[in-house]
Amino acid sequence: SEGQDRDRDRSGHPILSIPGVEHVKFVRASALQKLPIPWPRCQDLDAWCCDVPGKEDFVISVSHIWSYAAHPDPLGEKTRLIQELVEQALVFFDFLGVPQQPFANGQRARTEEE
Repeated sequence: SEGQDRDRDRSGHPILSIPGVEHVKFVRASALQKLPIPWPRCQDLDAWCCDVPGKEDFVISVSHIWSYAAHPDPLGEKTRLIQELVEQALVFFDFLGVPQQPFANGQRARTEEE
């Protein structure tokens, strides 16, 4: 719950020592239920979807085959299965955690910083 999130220890998670991790987003498992299909790109995620892993957090990295070049799951076929597998975790998905190129009209290009 939100109250529990505020009380979590946000220091000392081993993953935070990896070089470059400050540019990676970790998505709350609870946010997966609320994301539209197809998922938005990393840089289009609302801030409430992500968090910094705390010392006691269980972090999961999901790696799977992308059936399409521009988006890993545009029809949401894998999304439903993944939602069932993760419930209370911070999850790293490459598409949601690292800035991507536009896949739909009207999306801005990645910036040099991204």
